[in-house]
Amino acid sequence: MTSTDSTPAELTPTATPGPRMWVWPALLWGMMRRGDDVIDEQFDRYGDVVWLRLPRFPHFLPDGAQLVLLRDPALIKPLFTAADDLVDSAGANRALELLYGDRSLFLLNGPEHRRLRKVLLPGLRGDALAAWGEFIAGSAEREARTWFGRDRVLVHSSMLDLSLELILKMSLSISDADMPRWMPPMRELLATATSPQATFRYGLRQLGALRLWRSFQRVRAHCNELVYAEIARRRAQPGVEHSDLLDLLMRAEGEPLTDRELRDQLFTILIGGHETSATLASWVLERLVHNPDVYARASAEARAGAGHEYMDAVVQETLRLRPPLAFVGRVTRRNFALGEHVFPPNTLILPVIRAVHRKAELYEDPELFRPERFLETRRTPFGHIPFGGGPHRCLGDHMGAFQTRLVAQAILRVAELSGGVPGGGEQIRRKALVLVPARGGVLRATPREPAPTG
Repeated sequence: MTSTDSTPAELTPTATPGPRMWVWPALLWGMMRRGDDVIDEQFDRYGDVVWLRLPRFPHFLPDGAQLVLLRDPALIKPLFTAADDLVDSAGANRALELLYGDRSLFLLNGPEHRRLRKVLLPGLRGDALAAWGEFIAGSAEREARTWFGRDRVLVHSSMLDLSLELILKMSLSISDADMPRWMPPMRELLATATSPQATFRYGLRQLGALRLWRSFQRVRAHCNELVYAEIARRRAQPGVEHSDLLDLLMRAEGEPLTDRELRDQLFTILIGGHETSATLASWVLERLVHNPDVYARASAEARAGAGHEYMDAVVQETLRLRPPLAFVGRVTRRNFALGEHVFPPNTLILPVIRAVHRKAELYEDPELFRPERFLETRRTPFGHIPFGGGPHRCLGDHMGAFQTRLVAQAILRVAELSGGVPGGGEQIRRKALVLVPARGGVLRATPREPAPTG
């Protein structure tokens, strides 16, 4: 039985195995110490569908306390492709409304979602991305040269700044002279929103913990002022064109986007794309430093300027083992069947990205970092889901992979990377919703000798 071959009247929720509520303190403690291994142990014990029974307060979950973890691609596919009347694909993103706004693409379903997706897609694909290639590579080379002479570099911090600068340029064409006006408030907004306090306050949101968060409200208002002022400036000069995302949104065919819709899409790309792209680039460099054979091949390709096939594979393998996000969520609207399992309304179903990516049935030697696997075989449908899937697949998937490949190759052209954390690499640390290098991506960089000519 699938989610599409039965009417709600024919479906009766089934009991799904999983740990009892009183086991949760031990599980949470284990996750703090051993990360995703604890989740994998639950899958190994209960199967690829694990029901977690949670208390109803504090209200961390959307619309209730039903929570299911999922690892089977055969069940993930019908979940991601389910009709809007069966599954709410935006419900699990409600926590992001505080940042993105309620008109964000991430928080919409149905015709509104399709309309905005159609408007945004051209600016995040193909020629629109390629036009920024030289700028991205040049910016990455300049950043890498600032690393020379340091005892150590914390790559994640550097990539956050680089990614923010790139995305401000690509989204809003912010000039170098104006960057000092935009960067500090945007940095503060991102740091505040991804702090441990944010998770705590979201859990207590019904008591007003978010509404009364003065420091966050202040910096968000400052960033809003900057974006709305830029929108107003452009509306006052309709004949002046810009090669950026805001210009694309303002000139899109069909019903014009309101200022609020423009603001929310810009915040979605600025904030969502910035953090995940920076984290992915950090993990790519961290994995290269800790895998000498991969480093040598990727470095030779970058220096030769002969293509990017292998680096693309490196990026995909990094997304497999070190995806920036831990989960992708969907919320059931009514009784909903996946295989033999039937879930009641308001169940939050979370495909666990790293758990799917480490299934031995999908990937030979799943713990081994081996980019060649993406050159040798086709990916398993819905077995590689770093950006989700279906009609709500992350719109920035191409941009993140494209930017990361260019940044990594540019850095390898000008720098020799070494060092890293002894013992095979850095552990994963959760920073709000993002999985970052626990030590910040520690490495050393020295100038690379120029490539021989003639």
